[in-house]
Amino acid sequence: MSRSIWKTFLALALSAVLASPAARALSTAPITLLVGYSAGGSADLAARIIAPEIATRLGRTVVVENATGASGMIALQKLINGAADTNTIYYGGFDTVAVPMTNAKVTVNWETDTVPAARTTTTSMAVVVPAQSPHQDLAALVAAAKAAPETVSYGSPGIGSAQHLLGELISQRAGVKFLHAPYRGGAQVTNDLLAGVLDSAVLTLSTALPLAKEGKIRVLAISGPDRAAQLPDVPTLSELPGFNGLTLPLWQGVFAKAGSPDDFVAALDRAISEALATPDVAKRYADAGFAASPLSAGEFKTFITTQAGTYKGIIDSAKIVVE
Repeated sequence: MSRSIWKTFLALALSAVLASPAARALSTAPITLLVGYSAGGSADLAARIIAPEIATRLGRTVVVENATGASGMIALQKLINGAADTNTIYYGGFDTVAVPMTNAKVTVNWETDTVPAARTTTTSMAVVVPAQSPHQDLAALVAAAKAAPETVSYGSPGIGSAQHLLGELISQRAGVKFLHAPYRGGAQVTNDLLAGVLDSAVLTLSTALPLAKEGKIRVLAISGPDRAAQLPDVPTLSELPGFNGLTLPLWQGVFAKAGSPDDFVAALDRAISEALATPDVAKRYADAGFAASPLSAGEFKTFITTQAGTYKGIIDSAKIVVE
């Protein structure tokens, strides 16, 4: 083979490699990790724990961008509106699936518009009362609601939030009607709970933990399948009479846009799985109230499908609509 022909062959081979999905997955361009909530919040904190781990393992800079608004949908829409390349990914959870179910104006669809790459964490929601509340356990709170329907209040960060759905699920299972008090954010719920304006509230575990540690609230039950290591004496809902099998965990994970190179999604999957297996990352998540809970891309998609069925059942039964 002549030298000129050999050079041509090498050039063509190199062009083919650089055009391949694997090469694009190994691009050195920065990756933007979109988060739909403000800096300092629980979703932002969780994203910022995993971002540098992805960066280290892929050999690329990962920049967290807070695209806030519309219950995370601004960030999700930004992912979908962008190119199906390897430069933008999205950190999402419950809202990714549930918001389009409650708001007809939101037309995004996680099944067709995204590719779940890997689950990162799970956590619980906590049913809580102020420390001065007479209700020592969930049974007492339910009994009070049965005695005076629609007078015992619970606060949530908004209609259609995961906290709202858990409150409705508890009401349905217990056969009672609590008074739902929707707010425009979790901080307002906490403030009114501590002020005695609310009888109870559903909070994320990460929000409840410091308040419980300070003795400001009493945690009656948590929504995950397992007790929290930080609150070993607090039962899960599924342990309590009348609530057997009831679980509604919160979860988070990384998504790519539908059509992204398979090799890139696989690389994300591997990077996240490896990171979550390290004691340091697991501890940082635990300290923030999360459990490192890796699921591969396929397992993650199956998990979300199951959760979506649960959300739809609650939303339809309670007729939850966001205008």
